[in-house]
Amino acid sequence: MPAASMGWASRLSMGATGTAVGSFTEAIEIVSENLKKTGTILDTNGIRGTRSHASERTAAGTYAIGGQITLHPTPAVLDLLLPRILGAVASGTTFALADTLPEFDVLVDRGAKRFTYGGCKVSKATFTGSAGQLIQLVLDIVGKTETVADTAFPTITAPTDPPYVFHQGVLTLVATARQFFDFETAIDNVLATRFANSQSATDISPTDRIVSFKATTPFTSDEVDLYNQALLGSAGSLAFTNGGRSLTFTYGKLQFPDNSPVV
Repeated sequence: MPAASMGWASRLSMGATGTAVGSFTEAIEIVSENLKKTGTILDTNGIRGTRSHASERTAAGTYAIGGQITLHPTPAVLDLLLPRILGAVASGTTFALADTLPEFDVLVDRGAKRFTYGGCKVSKATFTGSAGQLIQLVLDIVGKTETVADTAFPTITAPTDPPYVFHQGVLTLVATARQFFDFETAIDNVLATRFANSQSATDISPTDRIVSFKATTPFTSDEVDLYNQALLGSAGSLAFTNGGRSLTFTYGKLQFPDNSPVV
């Protein structure tokens, strides 16, 4: 009887589109993943003198590739992921926004088989954190194809640099550093998946970019200026310092709708 496939033994890597299984070099430590292929079966469902269906009157329809990857980001891992989230390669230590998004492949070792998801793009990236916890990143991935192989997973090691922690954060809103209990910031690329005369997706295109931020703060005389802000908004930032490395989200304009404090 074969040994069970255990979650702790799974591994994940990313690489350029078309990378062979044995040539992946980016190992990423994850909390969980649920990337998968979801197929459809088309049925004629016609009138034929009976309520019974005939399996011969079916055909394989289109299939979708997608799911989430959850991880605790570290500086080394974000160097790999931020260009795929934001679109632009690093300029020094700055990752800018771009209108295009790069395609990439994801390789997942699930024990009995290795699964490669081709032509992937980041649909949405959500960073969250709360008091006493590690920062978490959830990547919503959309792809084109799935390939299943027996080929061995490459010999690569995930980065071992320490993760970001919530208490390392400094939040600046309306030009003042704020106490905060939790946060969520998301980059939504609003992907549109197009199917032409193909069973798999032929194109995955970003159609918008929505950057959102929310946090919970106390309500004292130090925070009253956060309520009833000007409609045009103001700049803000959220910075985490991890030893000699740091991660800073710089928001050009944050517009907050009124949200009354309550008891």
